[in-house]
Amino acid sequence: MNSPVSTANKEKVGNIMVYLAERIKPLYHTKLIKLLYFIDEYAVKDNGIPITWLCYNIWEKGPVAPETYFIKNDEDNNMFSDFIKTKKQGDSYIIHPIKSFDDNLFSEYEIAILDKVINDLGSKKANELIQLSHSAGSLWDKAVKKYNITFTDSMKISNYSIELSDLIKDDELKFYNFQEAKDMKLFSLSTSSAKHDQSCMR
Repeated sequence: MNSPVSTANKEKVGNIMVYLAERIKPLYHTKLIKLLYFIDEYAVKDNGIPITWLCYNIWEKGPVAPETYFIKNDEDNNMFSDFIKTKKQGDSYIIHPIKSFDDNLFSEYEIAILDKVINDLGSKKANELIQLSHSAGSLWDKAVKKYNITFTDSMKISNYSIELSDLIKDDELKFYNFQEAKDMKLFSLSTSSAKHDQSCMR
């Protein structure tokens, strides 16, 4: 279930969840998933390097990092339980921070990206963010067509992943930045004592 670098970056991703939940109230679970994706999309478009290194699968409602989906109803699968808790409200789940944001894990640049996403998208509803991720020419739209994915009532997810570097494949410098950062992450994982599935990083 867990993507390779999200496990290694649990502290960073968990703190981003805290940052968003402190500033967007109420922060619904689906909206959190979408904002995490757009944080990485914004960062990659800007300098070529994602902030979370989450692996986003192509699901019916847009790019989804599976480990961020399963936090809502299965505490055993909530790898971010030290940072946030969820509370059911009707058919939805609201994200609540349970610790303060640790800015020591972030550069000023990364904080600026978080703030820009909040300023641009924080007031939008989850369905609006889903539609934005589905827009013509988006990575999700291109991937659905590339892999000929058809969603049905009984099949709303896929194991195909979004390739964020496709956003900058025509920008030599940003693409280089992405590949260099990716190689460093893979090296870090290869020397770690923890075992990770590195499939979405290859």
